[in-house]
Parts: sequence; C-alpha cells; structure tokens
Amino acid sequence: MTRFFLSLGSNINPQINIPAAMQVLRESFTVRKISSVYETQPVGPAGKDNFWNLAVEIETTIDRTSLVKRLRDIETQLGRKRNPADKYAPRTIDIDLLPQPGYQKQAFIMLPLAEIAPQARDSATGENFSEIAERLRLQASSFRKVALNSDCL
Repeated sequence: MTRFFLSLGSNINPQINIPAAMQVLRESFTVRKISSVYETQPVGPAGKDNFWNLAVEIETTIDRTSLVKRLRDIETQLGRKRNPADKYAPRTIDIDLLPQPGYQKQAFIMLPLAEIAPQARDSATGENFSEIAERLRLQASSFRKVALNSDCL
C-alpha cells in the first residue's frame, strides 16, 4: 500500500459535492485521514463563489499514474466538466494529487494538509507541512472552518 495526499475543492454546491466525493473516495481507496473543511475565497479568476477545501490521506495499491486517471474519473462521475479554454472555471469537484507544482504556495492546500500531516516534508524545500502552513497563515485570514456532521465526510 502506498500513501498519497489529495486536495479537494468545490465551489458549485460544495455542501453536496464534498460529501459525495468523500463517499466515492471511501469506496475506492482506504481513507486514513481527513482534515477540517475550510471555506476559502477563490484564487485568481476562479469565479466569485467561495470554495470548500480539505485534504485527505489515502492508501492504495495502484500507482501514481493510475491514481491520477481514477481521480479524473471520479471528478467526471461527480459532474465536473473541464474546459481547456478556462482552467479556472467553477467546479463541482476538483481532486488534486499532491504534490503538484506550486502547491506549497497555496494556503487553501497547505493549511488542511498541515492539519493531517504536520511533520510530513516537502521534497523540494525540506520543510515540514506545518512550517509551510505557518508561513502562509496570513493568506488564510479569511478562511473559516465549515461545521459538518462527521457522517458527511
């Protein structure tokens, strides 16, 4: 079994799409840890609706390439429509396999990730996730935790 970290986000009906994504992830993989859900403002030209973001640790026997394909299939199953002309379009669900380029600069990724794996290290910088998240905390001043029943995740 190999451990992977995922970053999930939604700004189209997140109260429906985040729990739906978690259900499919639980059916597909061994889910080890789930962060709190954070409501965050969109970054860049991602529309005006706030996102719900969280991090998840999974274990699986499939390789990284197969996992990326499976995650894209889950996004499609949950109604994600990719538009190559507008990669920042609002989305029902976005599931990113970490690490990905620039993830250490995104508070909406690092704060939830540091919550579930504070001592894990970024291979590029050698810093642990907690140290990176602390540096980004000012960007997260408008974040708020979303109160969900534990059975939603």
